[in-house]
Amino acid sequence: MYDTEGGDFLSQEKEMIMDIETVRNYCLSKPYATEDMPFGSEYVVFRIGGKIFCCLALVLGNVVQLKWNPDEFDEVVDKYPYVRQAWHWHKRHMIQFDLDETPIPDNVAKDLMDRAYAYVRGKLPKKIQNQLT
Repeated sequence: MYDTEGGDFLSQEKEMIMDIETVRNYCLSKPYATEDMPFGSEYVVFRIGGKIFCCLALVLGNVVQLKWNPDEFDEVVDKYPYVRQAWHWHKRHMIQFDLDETPIPDNVAKDLMDRAYAYVRGKLPKKIQNQLT
């Protein structure tokens, strides 16, 4: 790819930025993921085995809230300045980022969602985990 302004070849394509509809589609693409609205139409929840791994808090804007391993809470909050403790959830067990506040690179958002999904799936009772294989 050639940069017409600077005259240089670009080595990488521009990073894709995540949006709320892409978050929804990505969550639903996870094996055995379900979607519901248990807290009203302003909260879209995604579950694995009946347990929440992601919540879209539309009441706050385009806010993505993810279930998180509390042992990894400080690491993720320190690494990404746009990630913080999720509003109105148990401390250190949920993180959030606001897609309207900061452009979140697609690969970062997907990594965070993957980690949330894997964490919740790994915490499911063995009987339910076996049913999902």
